[in-house]
Amino acid sequence: MKHKDYHWGFPALLAALSLAPLSAGAQTSFYEGKTITAVIGANGGSLETATRIVSRHLGKYIPGNPTVIVQNMPGAAHLVATNHVYNIAKPDGLTLIAVNPAVGIAQLSKVNAVRFDLRKFEWLGSSGADGVAMAIRPDLPYKTWDEFMKSGKELVVGTTGPGSNAHDFPLLLKEFAGANLKLVAGYPANADVLLALERKEVDAWAAFSTTIKIAADRGAVRPIVRGRVAIPGFEQLPIDENLAKNPVGKAIMGIRAVPLTIGRVFAAPPGTPADRVKILREAFSKAIHDKDLLADAKKAKIGINYIPPTEVEQAFVELMNQTPEVLKEMTKYIKFGGG
Repeated sequence: MKHKDYHWGFPALLAALSLAPLSAGAQTSFYEGKTITAVIGANGGSLETATRIVSRHLGKYIPGNPTVIVQNMPGAAHLVATNHVYNIAKPDGLTLIAVNPAVGIAQLSKVNAVRFDLRKFEWLGSSGADGVAMAIRPDLPYKTWDEFMKSGKELVVGTTGPGSNAHDFPLLLKEFAGANLKLVAGYPANADVLLALERKEVDAWAAFSTTIKIAADRGAVRPIVRGRVAIPGFEQLPIDENLAKNPVGKAIMGIRAVPLTIGRVFAAPPGTPADRVKILREAFSKAIHDKDLLADAKKAKIGINYIPPTEVEQAFVELMNQTPEVLKEMTKYIKFGGG
């Protein structure tokens, strides 16, 4: 019996030993001479800038060193691109997507155009989170959020419209933190709101934290409150969720915070072979820590902070796990599709 076990076991052992190098070689052979397309649902903006920087360095960490190109596919606030990669793109490891995680709000809100489930993408990770903050005119007497709240005075907040950071962030502070804010919508873009603030047409403005910080560094605004994600220099600002006066309000603020926490994420379509997903995840992590990539990001003023795929997956699960009460209230305050 022992001789028989040895007779069958030895060839199996040899086969197992020979498969390991063949697997790596097979993947090198697959990617060699190929092109990976990273789809993005926008033209311009920090998400595209970050996507192009990552794509520039990703290929050198993939066996076979494939070329990586970026394909712009704008439409329906990133839904066209997300639907395409989820449903149409071949799941062979040659198509990726740079997802705007705000599409999770669209899925949660059951927007008709949604044809995907974010929990089923093969996430590679994120190149960094995006924060949001609100700032006031520096000539106003309030140095902090508490001073403003104690004053009882009204602040006029310029906004672009529902669905944007400029609008939704102060709206939730007004509704759930008791802030005396008057929202004036209709400004075409953030730059127009900042200009209105500098002209003293409005008192306050909300935007991505990096955008606010650039204005603050030149003395144009004074930041007083932020969202969950802190950028350097904003760590001590009060967090909106901590200011909410009831659990529903805090939950709604949390829903809006999740996409910002996830940041600039890359994914492969559902059904991509596991061995290729593993290679892509490892390559993404190495690329994000590449010194040349970090130098490019610094020049572009893009903050880089690697977020692993497990955290991305957990964040989307958190986003989708809401009570009926919260979902009902959410639709009153959070809209999808704004800039």
